[in-house]
Amino acid sequence: MSLEELMDVEVFSASKTLQRSSDAPAIMNVITQAQITKMGAITLVDVLKFVPGVEVSIDSYGFYRVALRGARKDGEILFLINGQQLNDFYSGRAIYDMPVEFIEKIEVVRGPGSALFGSSAMAGVINIFTIKQSSVNAAAGNNGTVKANINFNVEKRNTKFSLSVGGLTTKGANSVVDTDRVSNQAWSLTKGDTGYTTNRWNKDFYLNSNFSVGNFSFNLFNIGRQQGSWVGPVYIAAPESKLFTNQFASSMKYDFRIGENVIISPKVYGNINYHDFLSQETPDNYISPISNDTFANGKFDHEKYVGKLYGASVDLFIKANEHLDILTGNVFEDLSLSKYELTRNYQIVGDINKESFSNYDNIPYDQKNKRRFVFAYFLQGCYKIKNVNVTLGVRYDDYSDFGQSFNPRAGLTYKLSKHFSFKALAGKAFRAPTFLELYDNTTLGNESGVKGNLNLVPEKINTYELGVEAAYEKFVLKYNVFYIQNKNLIRVYDPHGEGSIGTYENIGDLYTIGNEIELNIKFNSKILFFANYSYFLSTFSWNGDKVKKFDVTFFDKQESYYKTLNNSPTMRINSGININVWKFQFFAGGNFGNSCYNNNRTYLEQDHFVNIPFYVQGNFNLIYTLNKNISFAMQGANLGKKFSDPNESTDINSFGKRGLIQPGPSVLLNVKYKF
Repeated sequence: MSLEELMDVEVFSASKTLQRSSDAPAIMNVITQAQITKMGAITLVDVLKFVPGVEVSIDSYGFYRVALRGARKDGEILFLINGQQLNDFYSGRAIYDMPVEFIEKIEVVRGPGSALFGSSAMAGVINIFTIKQSSVNAAAGNNGTVKANINFNVEKRNTKFSLSVGGLTTKGANSVVDTDRVSNQAWSLTKGDTGYTTNRWNKDFYLNSNFSVGNFSFNLFNIGRQQGSWVGPVYIAAPESKLFTNQFASSMKYDFRIGENVIISPKVYGNINYHDFLSQETPDNYISPISNDTFANGKFDHEKYVGKLYGASVDLFIKANEHLDILTGNVFEDLSLSKYELTRNYQIVGDINKESFSNYDNIPYDQKNKRRFVFAYFLQGCYKIKNVNVTLGVRYDDYSDFGQSFNPRAGLTYKLSKHFSFKALAGKAFRAPTFLELYDNTTLGNESGVKGNLNLVPEKINTYELGVEAAYEKFVLKYNVFYIQNKNLIRVYDPHGEGSIGTYENIGDLYTIGNEIELNIKFNSKILFFANYSYFLSTFSWNGDKVKKFDVTFFDKQESYYKTLNNSPTMRINSGININVWKFQFFAGGNFGNSCYNNNRTYLEQDHFVNIPFYVQGNFNLIYTLNKNISFAMQGANLGKKFSDPNESTDINSFGKRGLIQPGPSVLLNVKYKF
């Protein structure tokens, strides 16, 4: 974007009202469709990895994880599309690597958002707004990748309609895994010098529609995905998983305008998530060390569930006077797991091979038919006088299964001059335990897996931020510092201390301090450059009431350096340059993350040593514009090798001391036609 656009772009996610980003009571980034096109992003992940404080990586299952200021737990970042949640409320997971052709704008809020959005808006909020233009895209490239998209938009008087339909199929940017947790077994696909190539293919289909007549609006979004796993759910190379997810979200809203200063907006919405995972746990010809049975087709589990969320809200916006805006509202949600089924082709007790799938161990699946009701009320006031904006807000949530949460926020933005502005922010947020963390009982015995815990309490976070922004004719410079107190972390804890079965537990607290720097330079009308730097340091402390005393004692004796969490990059540097020459546009960008190590909270974590190397990866994009309607592009992503941790805990060295290999390069040729 030009520097003028950077200063004037309007945002919604900071206060649920449109305002200039420099006035918004949040530290945030906005990425427009024009920027996405220029940088040649293939999926949303290619965009997010250039945002300050964001780290993306793929897990052993094959799902992308997004860490924001170090927080990387599923459900700690609220993922929205047109303001509606896309996180799977059962697990907290979201599909981040979706195609970008239907996206108009991405708003990334770095910091708490529960005062407006409720649960999960702890580390931040990612809000996607869908496109409203007419175009056709088609692309093909390496890894057997083919994708196509059509966007259709029509506006007549007070009626607007837009439709996006698209799909993608790829064999995946798979990489070679040298070792896994059973590399010493004869049946292992990584035994000896044998390298295993991951099998993370995927097929996506999506549909998005927006329709409005006057003050009435209707939105619908659906994405369906079939994919293979990256390595396997239990850190054993197994190539035959088939994972299917279908997410559906829709909403209807009407704005009743009372005079010029009052708007009442009732809204109803619904989200349905269908999950059907056939997961291969071990490869073909696995030999059980317990029963000595040979599993010719490997061990599988088959998990199915349907999560439904129905909600209604009423927002009331009042423009009290030229200085004061008030936004208040109520929210009611009904969340239910209407179906849950898990079958295996083996019996857990005795590790006995079976010919068909069933629940041979008669495990009672406590999550089936579980339900949660949420009632919330929020109130926010924005007061503006001269160069000062003050925002105060609070939200009260009442959950039927664990109780209440009260989350206030305060924000001050002050424009010192036409060149300098200042932000001071403070807020609280929370994350309700997921149904998976509360009720999961799909394992048996003390061999492997994770059990739910009905005694969990919500994670809570307090965040304090200061930011300054300087803008001149040729550059914009932003600098932020933050301090975060994360209480009651929900993580998997091994109560036996032997690396066996785990339990979801409120294991302790995390204290994070860090800073972020962003620079945008417009050298001239043809060259734009950006760079950003982020660094954080997180110190951990155990919850002595929930974990074993010997773990607390062991950790207390550690030097202060070893009390920090180092399993994912604590320093990141991103940069990019865009050059326009005649009918050509060229973008080149790079991402750097520093080295990582195992954590040292327990004896087991200390013994599972890794030294994950630093990484440097590049992206590029070359666009040729034939005329105002037709353009061609060559896009490249993930140029350079990268490793990551599969898990922050005792599984961190399952794939060797370098960690888990990440996806390789993707290169596409793209043609776009605007009409």
